[in-house]
Amino acid sequence: MMTNITSSEHYTEGVLSYTRWRADAMQHINAAIEVDADALLPKLTKAWVLQGARDTTFTKNISDLVESTENLLPPSQSRERDLFEALQLARQGKGIESATALEAILHKDPTDLLVHQLLHEGLFWLGQAHWMRDAIEKAIPAWDETSPDYGPFIALRAFANEEAGYLKDAERFGRMAIEIDPSNIWAAHAVAHSLYMKGEHDKGTDLVETLSSNWGEANQMRHHMWWHMCLFLLEQGDHERILQLLTTEVRNPNSALIQESPAASIDIQNVASLLFRLELYGVDATEYWQVLKPICANRVSNHGNAFGNVHDMMVLAATGQFEAAEELLMSMRTSFVGQSGATALAYNVIAVPVCEAVLAHRRKNYKQVLVKLSGIRHQFSLMGASHAQRDIFYHMMVQAAEKEGREDLRAVFIRDIERLGFNDVPSRAAYKR
Repeated sequence: MMTNITSSEHYTEGVLSYTRWRADAMQHINAAIEVDADALLPKLTKAWVLQGARDTTFTKNISDLVESTENLLPPSQSRERDLFEALQLARQGKGIESATALEAILHKDPTDLLVHQLLHEGLFWLGQAHWMRDAIEKAIPAWDETSPDYGPFIALRAFANEEAGYLKDAERFGRMAIEIDPSNIWAAHAVAHSLYMKGEHDKGTDLVETLSSNWGEANQMRHHMWWHMCLFLLEQGDHERILQLLTTEVRNPNSALIQESPAASIDIQNVASLLFRLELYGVDATEYWQVLKPICANRVSNHGNAFGNVHDMMVLAATGQFEAAEELLMSMRTSFVGQSGATALAYNVIAVPVCEAVLAHRRKNYKQVLVKLSGIRHQFSLMGASHAQRDIFYHMMVQAAEKEGREDLRAVFIRDIERLGFNDVPSRAAYKR
């Protein structure tokens, strides 16, 4: 009977699931709270998980958890208090400060996998790839290969190395973690990124085909890995299969994950960026945008994630919701006026002009696309996400340069993409003649 399981046992299982990217993590954490309403760590961890979703619809839930958690904190400095203070900084949009506080916890205990993952995700959305790698690498001497958490830790190491440009190391670490546990989807994700950056697209499709049967318990990363499959297929020119995967794997309406969280930001990003790419490649994707039309129309004031709002703009523009698109822009322009911190910086400096460029692109105003994007192109990372995800903005710039007859700018942008670590850029599907 479930009633015999202690709060601590539920919580331990929840953290294990969370650090292995499983869909049932919150289920276990909620069960821990249900068994013991005064248990501190389950509430604090739940607040962190919701904060990590970067969705303002969770703001009240997080506030309630924080309020009840504050009363349970030990009076002196402790891991729990450190986690609480880091969370408060994250809620204030102070991502750098929050990441620094998490890193300080790891200085005390470099084998704290939960904190490693919180820091890893936080730095990913800050665009701090080298910091993300450094935080992992300096912890390596403290880890024992016999630890049950070693595989998930090495998966974090793999992805951090990939984003920092150490592609061979990233693939090696990722495959090590997969060997330990074939269901390790974050390790597979790191390898997929490495193969994509290196231009090894056949190996990429083989990777997903081979490992996908192991991802039955995974969270939304399961859908995201099929997005990666579609990136490889774009390079192979298999548009027909991509359109088929859109509704069977990337966003299958029958998926329990989609039904439970139809507005999950990662799923919106997967679909929107894929459709945008297909259209840049000359594929008619009109009908496929419609599934996101009402969802993104309800997100015009949801500013939990700058990168997410850019994809909302893609949907609004593609579905002809120009009034809602202008509402989104106005809300973004006014929400962070006079504010400091990483979130405000991401919106004010990057997300607003990128959204303006997306809208201009839909209206075929390619000169405006160049005006809006060329001056901020070296700062795209401020809104987080990966090189592969942000590559869409270079697609836009290269196409706009071609439309405007600016061969000089096209050459400059291609060189930019090469410096980011993409191999053999001129022969890639988006950039070859």
